[in-house]
Parts: sequence; C-alpha cells; structure tokens
Amino acid sequence: MIKEGLKNEELVGKIMVSGSLGLKPKNLAGVNYFEEVDKKDGVTSAKLVKPRYDNEELIKSIDTTIFELIPVRPPELPDMVLRSIWNEATQSIINLNAEIAVLNGVILDLSAKVKELEITTQSLRVDVDNQSLLAAAAQNQATQTNSKIQSTIVELQNAIQKATAESIQRVSLFARNQSLKEQNDILRDTLFGKQAKQAEGAKVTDDLAAKVMTKSDEKYNDITFRGRAKDDGNGTFINGPDIQLKNFTKDKITVSFKFEGDTAKAFGNIANVDLAGGEEKIVKVTTVKKEVDGFKPSAGVGTSSDKSYTGNLIIKSPKGSITFTTAIQKMRGDKFTA
Repeated sequence: MIKEGLKNEELVGKIMVSGSLGLKPKNLAGVNYFEEVDKKDGVTSAKLVKPRYDNEELIKSIDTTIFELIPVRPPELPDMVLRSIWNEATQSIINLNAEIAVLNGVILDLSAKVKELEITTQSLRVDVDNQSLLAAAAQNQATQTNSKIQSTIVELQNAIQKATAESIQRVSLFARNQSLKEQNDILRDTLFGKQAKQAEGAKVTDDLAAKVMTKSDEKYNDITFRGRAKDDGNGTFINGPDIQLKNFTKDKITVSFKFEGDTAKAFGNIANVDLAGGEEKIVKVTTVKKEVDGFKPSAGVGTSSDKSYTGNLIIKSPKGSITFTTAIQKMRGDKFTA
C-alpha cells in the first residue's frame, strides 16, 4: 500500500533535506490540488506566526475594581489554561514533531539491524515464557503436595538461573543496540559532510575533502604553473595555488603531501597539516624556480614549440588519498597554445 502525505518516507526525506522546496508547488492560480493520483499531495507549508502582547497596556485594561450591591455570580467556564502555557505546550509539540521526523529517519537506517536483534530477542522471550510456565507449575505442585516440595525447589532454582542468564543476555543485546546507534549517528554526520563537499566540487576520502580554490581554466590540470623560457623560472599559476582542506569527521587527522611524476621537483615540499574535528585550513603550493627553469619548450620556432610537463600531487589522510594533477607549462611567446 502506497503511503500518502507525511506517511510517505520519500517525501519526508526531501522535506528534511530541502525544507519547503521539497513540497509540490502551487499551480498558476496559487492553489494546491489534492489528488489521489499523486501520493505526495496534501502537504503544505506556512510561516509560524507568534502573537505579541503589550503586557503593560494589557494590565491597564483589566486593572479595574467594580463595586455593586448585588454580587455577580462568576459564570461557569470550561477548564482553561493560560495562553503562555498553551503557547509553550504548542511550541513543545511542534519541536517534538520535528525531532520525531529526524528520529524517524534514524530509525529507518537502524531497522535492518534491529530486525536481526528482534529475531534473537523473540527467541529469548519464548524461552523466558517457558521458564515462567515451569515456575508456575512448580509452585502449584508445591501447594498441592508436600511430598514433592524438594524436587519442586530444585526445578524452580534451575528455572531462575536460566531466566537470569537470559536477562543478562538481553541486557547485553540492548547495550550492543545502543552502541550501533551511536556508530550510526557518527557515520550519518560523516556522510552528510562528505556529500556537501562533493556538491561543492571537492575531491573526498572518508575523512577529508580537498579543493583547488582557483581554477581559471578547467581544461588544464588541477594545479598548473605557466612560465616563459626566458623568465628564469618565474611565472604564474593558471590553476591554484591555494588548496582548501576540510576534516568533516569528529576526530583529529594528519594530512601529508607528495608530488610525483615529471614535475615532482618543480614544486616545493608541503609540510604535514593537522586538522581537528570539523576544522578547515588552506595550504599554498609553491614552485622551485631553479627546477622550473630547467623545463624547456620543445625544439622549434614560434608557439608550436610550447610544451606542458605533467605530474600528480598525492594528498593522504588516515582513511584514503586524493590525487590532483599538476603541470608546468613552458612557452616561448606571450600566449600558451600547446
């Protein structure tokens, strides 16, 4: 059976990620249709409006004493509460509903693992029920006859010992379930951080995201340095040199850097970087002028002799590595055309 409205798990997931943008928009006339064809109909959004009162003026309006000869019998009113209490209770319900929606998403992730535990728990409950029945039968026999009291006590003691063992096992399973829930929460936070960085165009591992901040020309390598043959190793970065690092886990990590390939010696060494949980830093790539000057354009005349030398920058974290391509472009003229 297809679930409708807020019972639709797919729609609830979109609302948690995109808010009101995940709902079906109104038509051109500003009307929401509710049709059986679309099971996502029936959910609208609106701003929460909280009334405000001028307490000083409100006190003035009711601070009046009336004296009359005949006392006025107060009307019998239904049970009511103060508006402040009502507003607080209503807001608490709204907050709890929001929290329930978040927890429902967590529950869905844990359902598969909980199913396995439920099967084991159900088996243990059957054993406990059997032991309870045995204990009840033993007690009935003890009241009916004194001749069997000794054997009944022995059976009851065995039943209690087994039930105690089953209770200990049940507590152990509950502790394991709590541990799995905490691990799931950590993995969920890590996954959201990883997906966010991927959406920004960064390259990621299971604990680190890295992104070249400036890329003037996407058709060249991730980090590209360009210079003329006569400039003695000087030049400019076409892509780079700043690299943004982000640790989207809760644990401290150490990030290392290594240049490889033909251009390895042309770039300066980058020291290891320590990142606390959730911390973000920027490292800058530098060049070694002597080594850059050693790269020459191809033998020839004009722009046809321009040449690009390539390599890689390997960024390693405790849970993986990221590779950025590198390039040293050497040209004779004022424009690179290789």
